[in-house]
Amino acid sequence: MAADGAELVRRWRKGDPLAFEALVRRWQGPVLRILTRLLGENELVEDSSQEVFLRVYHAAGRYRENGAFSTWLYRIALNVARDVGRRRRRRPGPLECHEPPDRTLPAEKTCQQREAAELVAQALGELPEPLREALVLRHYEGLNFEEIARLTGTPASTIKSRFGVALQRLRFRLQQLGYSPEETSS
Repeated sequence: MAADGAELVRRWRKGDPLAFEALVRRWQGPVLRILTRLLGENELVEDSSQEVFLRVYHAAGRYRENGAFSTWLYRIALNVARDVGRRRRRRPGPLECHEPPDRTLPAEKTCQQREAAELVAQALGELPEPLREALVLRHYEGLNFEEIARLTGTPASTIKSRFGVALQRLRFRLQQLGYSPEETSS
């Protein structure tokens, strides 16, 4: 299998009925993670994830195999998140924290990390959509600025700027919420 699913896409487009199921299994986690960080509401995330894979299914003929499948899939997920945001016509509420606890840490430390994650999720949910997208795709998904630029159709310099502004606003909002990284680092 190709690292990002291109081989599965080829098999699926040639009529292999199990290939699409394998694509969904392979990419469901990353899609849910992106949508959770962009949308925050659990019901919306589940429905939006289904919408992403439905769009992938219907758009298989438009996938160009010269590009990375992950970029194509993330673009669809980003478009679905944007569509949901437009339909809601309001700022998203605080994002929910879905990070699993680190079982190797003492309970007190795990609780502190959970509280910190919830504050970060809240502050992230308050960012405007373009800033939140840049931060989520760069920091949480590990995409570089050029990949995000291709994904969003926005110049890389703009993405870099949005990322920097998002970090500043996030840091400022976390300070307002009383979060100090030193609390969880010891």
